[in-house]
Amino acid sequence: MTTKATRIVYSFSLLMAAFSSYATTLQSGMYEGLLLAVSPTGNITGYYSESAEDSVKRTCTFFLTGHVSAQQPDKITSWSSSVLPGYIAANSTGVTLTLPDGQNHAGCMSVLMPEIATGLELDTTQQTRWQTLMQVSSPHAYLSTTPDAATRRKAWIVKGDVVGVIERQAGWTKVEFVNGSGKTSLGWVSSNDLQPLTPPAS
Repeated sequence: MTTKATRIVYSFSLLMAAFSSYATTLQSGMYEGLLLAVSPTGNITGYYSESAEDSVKRTCTFFLTGHVSAQQPDKITSWSSSVLPGYIAANSTGVTLTLPDGQNHAGCMSVLMPEIATGLELDTTQQTRWQTLMQVSSPHAYLSTTPDAATRRKAWIVKGDVVGVIERQAGWTKVEFVNGSGKTSLGWVSSNDLQPLTPPAS
């Protein structure tokens, strides 16, 4: 016969198992210098940006793509001036990003921590609803309140900016942009103003 105490212990075990599973599942969000999006079908897109400044400001930026697999960590492809393979995995406080030659990305040698070669742990700073990341391809992408040019605001994002995609609707895309100081802007832009993050052909 199952006692009440046994049922409580069993229920607690199930809860902890569920929490553990959630904590180690790759999620869309901001992880210190990394913007990460995981689609419902498991596609991974990311953008890493970090700066260091003494007498000269130095910036390390690169993109990444991959796909969630049954086994952790997930293989990814990263690129800036060169294309480099690596891995990403969820951990209890965020994600672990591993790029064995990551410091060879343009501008990263004196900015990116050497732990990137064996596993750089990045803590979660904010969870998001991003389905993917995209890059602005037009000189200016004006933000609208609704998917309609009539509600265009006096706000825009510029070519090269990376945005998180939340929703798409009839030629419009709802995006979230995070600036260098962490401030976010939300709005709709024409889908024609955006391009996917795609590694260059090798």
